[in-house]
Amino acid sequence: MPELLLLAAVAIPCWYVSMRCISHGMVQIDHVGTFTFGFLFYWITPLAVRIFAPKLDFPLVATWSALFRERLIVPYAIACISLYLCFALGDTLSLRLFRDKPRRDLTKVPRLALSFATLAGCVFLIYTAFIFRAALARPPSPTDFAAEAARGAVTTCVVLLGVVCLIFTVDRPEMSWANRFRSVYFVTFLAGALLMLRLGSRLYVASFLVMFAVYLSTFRSRFKLTTVLAGGFVLALLFGAVGMLREEGDLRGALFNVVEEPMLNSLSLVHHLRYKGISWLNSPDQLESDFLNLVPTVVLPNKYALLKKPDAYRPLGGLNSFVSFDLNFGMIGSGVFLFVWPILFRYLKSRSSNTLLATMYIMGSGWLAFTFFRDPFSISLVKAILQDSVLLPAMIVGFGRLLSAACSPIGGVANASLDSQLDVL
Repeated sequence: MPELLLLAAVAIPCWYVSMRCISHGMVQIDHVGTFTFGFLFYWITPLAVRIFAPKLDFPLVATWSALFRERLIVPYAIACISLYLCFALGDTLSLRLFRDKPRRDLTKVPRLALSFATLAGCVFLIYTAFIFRAALARPPSPTDFAAEAARGAVTTCVVLLGVVCLIFTVDRPEMSWANRFRSVYFVTFLAGALLMLRLGSRLYVASFLVMFAVYLSTFRSRFKLTTVLAGGFVLALLFGAVGMLREEGDLRGALFNVVEEPMLNSLSLVHHLRYKGISWLNSPDQLESDFLNLVPTVVLPNKYALLKKPDAYRPLGGLNSFVSFDLNFGMIGSGVFLFVWPILFRYLKSRSSNTLLATMYIMGSGWLAFTFFRDPFSISLVKAILQDSVLLPAMIVGFGRLLSAACSPIGGVANASLDSQLDVL
């Protein structure tokens, strides 16, 4: 019975993603693909290890079996399958509701607005790194709130640079990649990404790589399946090596470090299943408190201390999203949420002729692969998706529209005028 449920938990998502994202050996990386990857990586990997570890005599198998008790396997597997089916049904319905509109030439976001946003991001990044330099020098620890706040502030600044970079890319599809990489927007973002890797925030960098893959395969041209598989393997090795360097371990354990990621994150999952079980229906009281995370860390440095902590076991700081869904919604509420969730993404994708909505879609899809499944809702839903993927792009695009209106009240050639002004500056 457990083996059959595991087979279904793997086969159903793989079948659905192949039907929606793969055609004639060409792959489109979109919200279905990234959600399915996160689902299999963070929800199903711990289940597979629990079922097969005793048969293959894995290290620490006795400890893992004691934590993830046999009576928990079947209800957890059924819950995972049911929730993924809710997602697939919602996505299938949304295909009938929304049709993709071809991209057309629209008014571009002025480069002057993008440059102002980049300058603001660089200034805040330098200021933050200087103010929190002592905390940033300490190794990451979920109990070190000062260090976590410092890294959060740095991450916010780098994400701002990444948003500008994405808007610039989406808005100018005719530009060559050589010119893009030489632009100030890419240079500053790449510098910020290297800083994040240095600080140990590798999954944020990985998420932005996924975002650019979403843009290229969804709005430009699909990737070959072999290219996706090879690229995924190389990136897994790369980020595994970064993780081993952070832990001062042996680089030969890079792949094991990647597999270790969902297993360590699932400690919160197995503890929740063992001591609290799976609820049918809950109210999102925790999520209401999580909206405090919209306040920037620079404005409220003790934000992490004020946030209401989820009533869950979090030995390493992360929180498996299955726990978050159960605490906030229960299985019935989670099913409704995951049914509606892909409908929102299909709507954004169908309106991707709009730069702002296209950027929202790309960023939201990118977060689904990692952050959505391995972080608490205060980070995944509130900060990464609502703040970074919706509010931040809206502010930048809105600022650009204001500049266009101010420089060309009659509506003439505002963007060309602003770009020429930037070139002069």
